[in-house]
Amino acid sequence: MKNLLIVSLLLTSVSQADIIRCNFTEPFVTSVYSMTQSTLFYESSEGKKQTIKNVSFQIKSAGVFELVAKDGTILQKLILNHQGSDGMSDRLYPYDAKDSSSITQHGYGGCLSNYFK
Repeated sequence: MKNLLIVSLLLTSVSQADIIRCNFTEPFVTSVYSMTQSTLFYESSEGKKQTIKNVSFQIKSAGVFELVAKDGTILQKLILNHQGSDGMSDRLYPYDAKDSSSITQHGYGGCLSNYFK
């Protein structure tokens, strides 16, 4: 019963997250996922930009989520563990992220959302 309550709270919090913003270092890249627009946007410190449309947000298990392209490619895996890191600062982010794109060089990062800052 306790696990069901935890899963329910996590799903409620995540289902309200309109924007998930991730920070990656080496290379320095920011990604922004919009749930309302189903779009994943990347921008590097050098100004390189990439937008991927029709990206779905999939709940894999309690606290584990994936951003998936329409062809089924997993673009990012997010874990809500409050141990996320951008790899550079001492800041802890709510989400730990593994990105699969070439713009981040398949990097690891830390993410926050509207409801988990």
